[in-house]
Amino acid sequence: MRKFWWYFSWFVIFLGIGILLGLIEKFGFANGLNIFVEKAVIGMRHHILNPYFIAVAKYTDTIYDIVIGLIVVVILSLLKKWREPLMLFISLTLAGILIEGLKYIYAIPRPNLSQLVPETSYSFPSGHSVGAFALYGMIAYFVLKSKLPKALSWTISIVISLFILSILYDRLYVGVHWLLDVIGGASIGIACMIIAIGIVKSIKGPKKA
Repeated sequence: MRKFWWYFSWFVIFLGIGILLGLIEKFGFANGLNIFVEKAVIGMRHHILNPYFIAVAKYTDTIYDIVIGLIVVVILSLLKKWREPLMLFISLTLAGILIEGLKYIYAIPRPNLSQLVPETSYSFPSGHSVGAFALYGMIAYFVLKSKLPKALSWTISIVISLFILSILYDRLYVGVHWLLDVIGGASIGIACMIIAIGIVKSIKGPKKA
């Protein structure tokens, strides 16, 4: 039980950071920084990179996260694992609740400087950024904890981590989120990962994740 409270403490810290960044953005304290970064990233667009980032924006949306999450759950279940699917379920469910709830509470408009993809919902937090950690971050954790050779597991986890970073950058590149949306979303996604791991690890069972 003591270990759960360790996880819970880090959950509160990362969730608190996300909520704080939302408040900072809501009350306009980061307007200058947000606009500066958004203009800088838009200025770095290149026609060769545009298709990749547009594809990332499309295929890391909520519906695709759910599909990929279900596929991973099925695969892990077939391998007779129960902790990992439960972790992923908790992480994604909590992520979905926090994304919708915080978007409604903060009601921050999206950037309208130059969008490569259409988005109409509120801006904070970035759902893609939350999902990047709640889903892909959790998968990277599973790989690191797997019985794969250490060099292979680290290589796969690094590749997944680079993909996560590309998702975060993508939200700025396609012009649909402010900097604080992305950082706050990432922090909230990490919080979802941490508490999911903590909850499942506190459940007694025959196998460890």
